[in-house]
Parts: sequence; structure tokens; C-alpha cells
Amino acid sequence: MSGSRTVRLPEEVCVAAEKWLPGKFDDLEALLTFLLTESIKEDGEKLDQAEEEMVEQRLRDLGYI
Repeated sequence: MSGSRTVRLPEEVCVAAEKWLPGKFDDLEALLTFLLTESIKEDGEKLDQAEEEMVEQRLRDLGYI
């Protein structure tokens, strides 16, 4: 990681998330980093799928498929 930022979260959210941690993540920061990274990755995959569908539609329109 090249740097870090401070994020403010409600105490009850942090407490609930920390109950989830044992055996899964070292700390709350590791959990949040994992969740945000996976969320971003999923959005990227959705975009790729949308682009693929657009290309397929163009090929259909041109009569190649």
C-alpha cells in the first residue's frame, strides 16, 4: 500500500464487524480493505461483461454472428 487515509464509521458498525473478524481477518482495516477491493473488482468485471455484450451486439448488427 502506498499510503492510507482515515475513514470515520459509526461505532456500532465497527463493533459488529469486529465480531466477524476472529479467524478471518487480523483487524478491521484488513476486513474493510478486502471488502472494498472485492467490490471494486466485481464492478470492473461487470463493466467488462457489458463491453463484451456491446461488441457481440455490434457483430450481430454487422451480420458476423
